[in-house]
Amino acid sequence: MIQLDDALIGNRMRNFRAARGLSQRELARRAGLTHGTISLIERDKISPSIGTLRQILDTLGLTLSEFFATETPTASKYFFAYGELVNVGSGGVDLLQLGQSLVGRPLQVLLEFYPPGAETAGQPYRVEGGEEGGVVIEGEIEATIGEEVRILKQYDGYLFPTSLPHKLRNVSKKRCVIVSATTPPV
Repeated sequence: MIQLDDALIGNRMRNFRAARGLSQRELARRAGLTHGTISLIERDKISPSIGTLRQILDTLGLTLSEFFATETPTASKYFFAYGELVNVGSGGVDLLQLGQSLVGRPLQVLLEFYPPGAETAGQPYRVEGGEEGGVVIEGEIEATIGEEVRILKQYDGYLFPTSLPHKLRNVSKKRCVIVSATTPPV
């Protein structure tokens, strides 16, 4: 698995913010976060949850796959070994993406690992204009989609429009593994 060093998240975020001519305070205001949160992330003092990172990246006009892309695609590739999956996760959740760059692709496929207590975000979040679906392969996960909350166990699944507020949280004492797909890539 290709793993970006957590210390690179802050540096990458700072570079993308600066390239757009935004101060930390302006990015925080637009993303609905505190200036302190942006500062701590950029100094690699905290690792943002996936939901928080998505709020920031939405403000910067980036998807998770674009933010974590390590290279630009040069040739078509159709098969990926486990070691070639790119970890686009954050906040203790590993999200292993098929393909290093999804620029121009309509689908994102992830192999997700949630240790006990891990969650995608503190509060449910939404992403306009897409759909997400997944199947629990191992363990169980608490899924909040809109007003519904359900514990999904092995081979249970979910499918919903990402415009609904949503989050996933491992409430068990064992690791949870999910295979998911999202359109468009986030």
